[in-house]
Amino acid sequence: MTEHQWTAGLGVCDFLPHRLLAAVLLLCAFTANADELTVRGDVGHYTLNDRITYLPDGDQTIDQVTQQEQWQEKHDDSVLNLGFTDQAVWLRTSLRIPTSLTQQWYLVIPYPLLEEVDLFLLRDGQQPAFYHINRQQAERQREQAHSYQIALPLPQALSGRVDVFLRAQSATSLQVPVALWREDHLLNRFSRESLYWGVYFGALCALVIYNLFLFLSIRDSAYGYYVLYIVSISLLMLCISGVGSAWLWSGQPLLTRYALPVSTGLVSLCAVMFARSFLRWREISARWDRSMKIAATLAGILVVYTWIDPIHGALFAGLLGFLVVVLLIAVGIAGLRAGIAIARYFVLAWAAFALGASLYLLSVFNVLPVNILTNHAMQVGSAAEVLLLSFALAHRIKDERARKLAALRRQQRAERQVQDLELQSLEQAMHDSTTGMPNASLLNQQLQAVIGQDKRAALVLVNYPQVKEIASSMGYNLAESMFRELVKKLNHRLEGQTGAICLENKQPAFIAIPEFSSAAFLIELDHLTDTLEPFVEQVVGHHEVSVHTVRLPVLMNLHSGVAITPEHGDSPEILYQHALAARDRSESSKVPVQVYNKAISDFARRRLDLMTALPPAIEAGELELYLQPQMNRTGQTLVGVEMLLRWHSGQFGTVPTWEVIEIAESAGLIDLLSRYVVAQACKTMQTLRERDLEITGSINLSVQNLTNHHFVPEAMARIREHDIPTNSMIFEVTETSMMHNMESVIGSLQLIADSGCRIALDDFGTGYSSLAYLSRLPIHELKIDRCFISKMCTNRNDLGIVKNTLKLARTLNLEAVAEGVEDNATMERLTELGCHRLQGYVFAKPMPLETFCDWALEHSLS
Repeated sequence: MTEHQWTAGLGVCDFLPHRLLAAVLLLCAFTANADELTVRGDVGHYTLNDRITYLPDGDQTIDQVTQQEQWQEKHDDSVLNLGFTDQAVWLRTSLRIPTSLTQQWYLVIPYPLLEEVDLFLLRDGQQPAFYHINRQQAERQREQAHSYQIALPLPQALSGRVDVFLRAQSATSLQVPVALWREDHLLNRFSRESLYWGVYFGALCALVIYNLFLFLSIRDSAYGYYVLYIVSISLLMLCISGVGSAWLWSGQPLLTRYALPVSTGLVSLCAVMFARSFLRWREISARWDRSMKIAATLAGILVVYTWIDPIHGALFAGLLGFLVVVLLIAVGIAGLRAGIAIARYFVLAWAAFALGASLYLLSVFNVLPVNILTNHAMQVGSAAEVLLLSFALAHRIKDERARKLAALRRQQRAERQVQDLELQSLEQAMHDSTTGMPNASLLNQQLQAVIGQDKRAALVLVNYPQVKEIASSMGYNLAESMFRELVKKLNHRLEGQTGAICLENKQPAFIAIPEFSSAAFLIELDHLTDTLEPFVEQVVGHHEVSVHTVRLPVLMNLHSGVAITPEHGDSPEILYQHALAARDRSESSKVPVQVYNKAISDFARRRLDLMTALPPAIEAGELELYLQPQMNRTGQTLVGVEMLLRWHSGQFGTVPTWEVIEIAESAGLIDLLSRYVVAQACKTMQTLRERDLEITGSINLSVQNLTNHHFVPEAMARIREHDIPTNSMIFEVTETSMMHNMESVIGSLQLIADSGCRIALDDFGTGYSSLAYLSRLPIHELKIDRCFISKMCTNRNDLGIVKNTLKLARTLNLEAVAEGVEDNATMERLTELGCHRLQGYVFAKPMPLETFCDWALEHSLS
C-alpha cells in the first residue's frame, strides 16, 4: 500500500477508536498472511491445494480480479475440481521467499487437459504484474522442464512476498491441482513417469505388433479390429496422460480438444466391431448383432461430429462410451449364457475397463475426489482390459487349433474308412457278370489310385437308355447281347485314345460296368489333347451294334455325366455321386454330355429333401395362401384378389412357389397340393365374405389337374359346400399348359365354365399356342404377363404388345388383367389404354389373410 493510500485510509477511519482500528489492522494482517507459503530452496516441492482461494468468474482481467473481494476459500488439500465446464477460473495464493531462489522453480499443474493457463506474479499485491507467462508461451519457448504436466517457469532470483494469480480454462473438465517444483526434482519425477508410461505404451505397442502379425497370418477380422482398438486406446491415453502433449504435439495444447473426443469415439467404434467379430454374434443372435451395429453407427457419426463441435462432442463421446461399455458387458454375459467359453475373458476385460473408466469419469465430474487412484484408474483399467482380451484371443487360438485337430482326425478316420472299403472290394467279385468287364468295385479301386497320385482325371458315366427299352420290348437276352457288343466296341475305341486310363491290364479293359446299360471310364486330362466334352461325345456316341442281322444305332438319346478330380471330389464315392448327378442332369436337360458343377448336387439334394417334406407340410397346414389385391382400371377400387401359395418352412425357409409346383408335379403330389389349395381358397373366400368383401378370388391350376378327370368335379363340389358364388371364383391356367393333352384340358375347362366359375388365361403372350387355340378355350380373362407390363413405359415393343393384347381382349369380349404394375406411371398408362384390372406392387405385395383384410379396410376408408 502506498503512502497516499495509507493516509486516505486514516482519514476515513479517524472516527474509530484507536484500539479498535489497531485490532482490525492486526486481524487483516493475520488473514492476509495465514495462507502464505514460505518457500525454501532446500525443499524439492510444495503442494498449494490447501493454500489457494478461487474465483469462478474467469472472464475478468487481472486488473479486475485484484480488486475482487468475493474469493472463495478451500479448507482442505483436495484438488480444485469444477467438473465438466468450459468456463475459466481464477486462483490466488501468496508465496514468501526469504532468500533468492538460486535454482529454477516451476509452478506445476498436474492436469494436462487444461487448454489455457495464464500465470501472473505481483509483488505485495501491487499492480501491474511484474511477470506473466502462459502455457502456450512456455511450451513454444521450451522454457518448461520436461514434464507430462503443465509446468510454468518462475523468474529466477525471485524473493520476497509474491502474490500468485492463475487463470485456467478447458473445454472439457476443469481440475486445477497446483504445486511448486524445483527443477531437479521435477526432472526426476519426469524420469519415473517416463518409465511407467514407457512400460504401458510399450506393452500396448507389443500387443499391436503381435496381433497385427496374427491378423496378417490368419486373416481373422477379430485381430484386425483388436489392433485398431488398442491404437484408439493408446490415442485416448496419450490425451489423458499428457504424453501426447509432451512428445507428439508439444506447443499445441488445443489439439487435445479434438484428439480426446475423436479417440473416445474411435474406442467405442473399434470396441463394438471387435466384439461382433470376436464373439461371432452374427451366427448366434440377430438382436444383439443389430444392437451393436446401431452402437457402431452412432460411434462413427460421433467421430465425424467431434471435428465440427469438439466441446459438445467430448460430452457425447463420454456418454456414448458409457453406453457402449454397458452394452458390451451385457453382450458378454449373453455370450456366457449361450455357451461361449471365451466370453468370460470378455466380461472380465470390460468390467475392469468399466471400473477404471467410471472412477476416472466420476472424478472428472466432481463426484469422487481427485487422487492417485482416480487419476490412474483409466490407465490401470485399460491395461487390465487389453491383457484380458489378449488372453481371450489366445484361448480362441487354442480352441480353433483343437477344432482343426478334431477335423483332421475326422478326415483321417474317413481315409481309413475308404481304405477299409477298398479291402472289402478286393474280396468281392471284380467283374460284371454280363460283359466280363470290370465292375464298380474295380473302378473305385483304380479311381482311388488316380486320386492318390494327385492326377487330374475325369470320371465319365454313360447311360444307353435303348438297352433297357430293348430288354422290356424285345427280351432281356437280346438286350444283353447288344450291350456286350456295344461294350466291346467302346472298349476297343478307348484303347486307341490318348489319355484313357487302363483299369485292368490282362484284357486290357478301359471301361467298367457299374450297372446294366451303363458304362464308366477314366480320362487323364493332362494327356488329353482335345476338349473334354467333344472328346466324350465322339467316343461314346458313334457306335452301331448288330443283333441277329438287325443293325441298331446306339447314338441317340445319349446321356453322359462327367466329374473331375480334384475339383469335384477327392474320394471315389463323392466323385461317382457327382458324375451320376451330372448324368441325370444330362437326361433332364437333353444334352449329350454334362460336366458336374456344384449347383447340380445342391439342386438335386434340395429337391429330394423338399419332395420328402412336402406331404407332411401339407398335412400340417404349413402352406398358406397369400392374397394380392386386384384393382379396377383406375386403381381406386378393390375388385378381386389373387391367392398365391406360400411355403414358409421351418427347415428350408421360404420355398419359392415355382419350386413347390415343380416338385409336386414331378413327384406326383400335384393332386394332393391342388386339393389343399382349393380347400384353403374356399375358406379364404368365406372369410372375405364375412368381412363384407364381395370380391373375386383367383387360384392357379396345373396342367396335371386339368388332365385328371376327378379333380374338377371335386373342386366344384368343394365350392358349393362353402356356399361361395361360383362367379366369384376364377381359375387361372397358364398358356403353355394348353399344349399338353389339349382335348382333355379343354374338356376340364368347359366343366369349370359350365359350373359358373370363371377362367383366366395366365401369362398370356409368353407361350407359343396363344392364337391357335384361343377361340376354342372357354376363357373369361386374359392376364398380360409382367414381363411386358414392367417395361411398357420404357420399351416401345412391349408397349405395342400390351396395346394389341388389350385390343384382342376387347375384340373377344374378354376382361384384361395387367400383372406386375409397380409404379404410378405404368398404372396411369394402363388406365388410359382401358385395362380392366390392375395388379402389382404399386398397390400391395401378397400378404396373409388377416393383413389383407386390414389393408382392404384401410384402403376403403381412405
